[in-house]
Amino acid sequence: MKKTIWRQALIAAGLMIAMPAMAATAWTFAGGSNSSNTYGNVRTYSSDGVQVQATAWANTGGSSNTLLENAYLGSYTGGLGVGNRDADNGQDPGEGTNPEHAIDNDDRYDSVLLSFSQAVNLTAVQNGWYSNDSDLSVLAYIGAGTPTLAGTTYADMVSGGWVNIASLSNPGTGLASTGSSVYSSYWLVGAFNPTFDSGNANWAMGKDYAKLYAVKGSICTASGGANGGVCGGTPGTGVPEPGSLALAGLGLLGVIGLRRRRK
Repeated sequence: MKKTIWRQALIAAGLMIAMPAMAATAWTFAGGSNSSNTYGNVRTYSSDGVQVQATAWANTGGSSNTLLENAYLGSYTGGLGVGNRDADNGQDPGEGTNPEHAIDNDDRYDSVLLSFSQAVNLTAVQNGWYSNDSDLSVLAYIGAGTPTLAGTTYADMVSGGWVNIASLSNPGTGLASTGSSVYSSYWLVGAFNPTFDSGNANWAMGKDYAKLYAVKGSICTASGGANGGVCGGTPGTGVPEPGSLALAGLGLLGVIGLRRRRK
């Protein structure tokens, strides 16, 4: 009997801790609004009351083309594509034309930064179009404050609070799971980049061209948002806040008390 009580109590505690996260929500990158038709434009979308602003980035800066600069984020039938700044100076031949109007790693590494109004756990991504190959890199920011991309490098991101959540091998246009349990307001989805996953560096040899059509995930509804990748986490620790633990404790006591009254 005691084992049964504790088993039910633990289940209740688990439910209480999980309460801050909502059911799955999807953001489809069609329609929305666009701030301008120049480099650095912002496209905005919304689902279930949570807004996401999408911007384009590529390593087109500096004498060796390693520094990140904002790019133009295009919207097409198949989803979002990137037109980087080297299309204007001839350093990235073919950039801006088919298939390099997509998110690609041909000469430069294109990425899309997704900035959400609330922390989310991106559990899946989906391309609406691809050519040749469609490998993707998916990263989340779990550092402090707001991440800065301009003037940094992809290598800087590795040591600057970004974590590689998934390297997706040729997902095509199907819904691809990231396997993520991380909550963040900032996500980066790009053509596969070996800087984030050197173990699969050979993937980039095939050249990937894809348009991002949608992402899916759960929303963190904890009052303090997410910290260290944890929904409701305490800043700097990445562990559940005391309030969440207190709720779990109340759940334990409630179940135990109910069982005792029924005896």
